[in-house]
Amino acid sequence: MRRALGIVAGLVLVAAALVPPQAQASCVTAAKKCRGEPLIGIELVAGAVPRAGDGGRVSYTLDYAMTLTPSFAPYWGDFWVGGRFPRGARGPATATLLDGTGRRLAVLACREHADGVWCAAGSHLPPRGRIVFTTRLAPDGPGTARLGFDSFEGLDREQSERRRTRAQARERFCNHRFTTTVTTTPDS
Repeated sequence: MRRALGIVAGLVLVAAALVPPQAQASCVTAAKKCRGEPLIGIELVAGAVPRAGDGGRVSYTLDYAMTLTPSFAPYWGDFWVGGRFPRGARGPATATLLDGTGRRLAVLACREHADGVWCAAGSHLPPRGRIVFTTRLAPDGPGTARLGFDSFEGLDREQSERRRTRAQARERFCNHRFTTTVTTTPDS
């Protein structure tokens, strides 16, 4: 009888160790500050024509590659693409998402925010791809754009499927920004 009780007690301890505690999960999602490094790394290469053509119209391309940190847990996040376009430029209303082979996957709606023009990309992006922004530069000189990704971490599956504004996501979740710079000059 003592042996059976010992086995049952051991099984209960093992089962308790395998069940994740609920308090830890709620603490992570309620935290506004990021803990450590991002769970996903995004490498960026931005490009544009060095000189804008007639009308100052220029297309910026943002090639990206995502790498997840080694983990057994699934990654649930929310992505926004965009950034600061040159001063005086009319920001894009949409951005085009292409996969690694160049096939068009989606057209993303963009909006003006306090820190630039950002497009909601959602939570399901291919690990490699390209994003194309088309904008019109101001005629007064060269322009530097700072483009990239905002990634929001600390979401669970239901939260990653829900649509929210950038302000709401910043209040609730950990935010990492990955950016790069590209310069263009309008033709005279």
